[in-house]
Amino acid sequence: MHTLAPPAPIPALTLPRTLFAVGAIRALSSELENLNVRKPLVVTDQGLVAAGVAANVVMACGDAATVVLFDHVTENPLYADVDAGAATYRAHACDGVIAVGGGSVIDTAKMIALLATNGGSVADYAGKPNVRHGRAAPLVVVPTTAGTGSEASPSAGIHPDAVTASVGMNSRHLVPQLALLDPELTLSLPRRLTAATGIDALSHCIEGYLSLRDQPLGKSIALDGIRRVVRHLPRAVADGQDLQARGELMLAAFAGGVSIGMGLGPAHAIAITCSDQGFHHGILSGIGLIATLDATAAHDAARMVAVSEAFGLPAGASLAQGVVTLMRELGLPTSLAQLGYVANDLVSMASAAERSHFNLFAPFRPDASQYAAFLTQSLKPETNT
Repeated sequence: MHTLAPPAPIPALTLPRTLFAVGAIRALSSELENLNVRKPLVVTDQGLVAAGVAANVVMACGDAATVVLFDHVTENPLYADVDAGAATYRAHACDGVIAVGGGSVIDTAKMIALLATNGGSVADYAGKPNVRHGRAAPLVVVPTTAGTGSEASPSAGIHPDAVTASVGMNSRHLVPQLALLDPELTLSLPRRLTAATGIDALSHCIEGYLSLRDQPLGKSIALDGIRRVVRHLPRAVADGQDLQARGELMLAAFAGGVSIGMGLGPAHAIAITCSDQGFHHGILSGIGLIATLDATAAHDAARMVAVSEAFGLPAGASLAQGVVTLMRELGLPTSLAQLGYVANDLVSMASAAERSHFNLFAPFRPDASQYAAFLTQSLKPETNT
C-alpha cells in the first residue's frame, strides 16, 4: 500500500476589489459607504495637493465622509512619514485610509493602515518577516502613476532614513480592500516618470513570471502585463494625453503588483541595494534586469522563452538587450554608470544583494561574487549597455 504525500501548498493569490474605468474615482463615495468608512485619512504628497488631484479625491469622498488630510509623504518614503501618519490617524479617530499617489504614497498608506490596528511603529514590522500582526484598517488606493503595482501587491518598502536602502514587508494584510484605477489621474504624469514607472511594471511582470512559485493565474497575468508595457509605454511617453495608452499601463502596473506576490528576483535585489542615493526605483529595476537577465536565461532558458515571446522578441534574442533597446527609446539610462550611481563599497553591496529576500524564489540565485560582477559591469563608464 502506497501512502500519498500531501499536495504541495498552492501560493495564495490575494487581490483587492478593483474598479477600472475612466472616471472610476466617481465611485469612491459609494465604495467608502460599503466599507463603512466615515472618517478616512487621505494619504498623499504635497505635489499632488498643489496639482489639485488630492482635492478632487477628497471631493469624491462625498458629504458623508469627514476627511483628514496627511500630505507629508516624501519621494522615497521614510519611517518618520509612516509614524507621523499613524499618529494623525489616531489623533483624529479615523476609521480608514485612502492612498492618493504613486508607490511611495501607497506603501506609506499601507503601513499606516497596519499600525492603525496593530499599534507600535513601522520599525516594529518592516524587515521582520515573522512579527505577529493582524488585519489592517480599511485601505483604498487611488494610483496616480502606472508602475509600482502597490495597489495590487502584498508588499511595502520604506526607508529608515534618507540615506538608507528601503526595508520591506510582505503580508496579505497589506493588500488593499479596494483599488480605484482611473487613467485620467495619470494624464499629468511627466514623460520621464511615465517611462520610469512603466519600466518598474515591466520588471515586476518579468521577474514575477520567472519566479519558481507555481501560480498559473498569476503567471498569465504577468505575461499580459509584459505585452501591455511593450506595446503601450512608448505611446504614453510620446503623447501623455493618450488615454488608451495610459489605461493599458494602469492594467500593466496592476499585473505587476500581482506578479510581486509570486516573488521577484536578482534585478530587484540590485535595485534595492542601490536605492540609497535617491534614484527612481523603476530605473534601478530596469538596470537590474539588464545586468541579470542573460545570466538568468543561461540557468532557466525554458521560462525565458515565454517572456521573450510576450516581449515581442524573435527566438534566441537576448531579453536583456530587448530591455536596453526599450529603455534607450524612452530616454532612460541603461547602466549604473549612466545613471550616475556612486558605489562606495562594492563588497558590501554584493553581499547585501546576495542576502536579499528577492532571491528566495528566483530561478537563478547569484552568489556575492556574481553580484559583484553584475555591479562592476554596470558601473563601467565605457559600458555599451
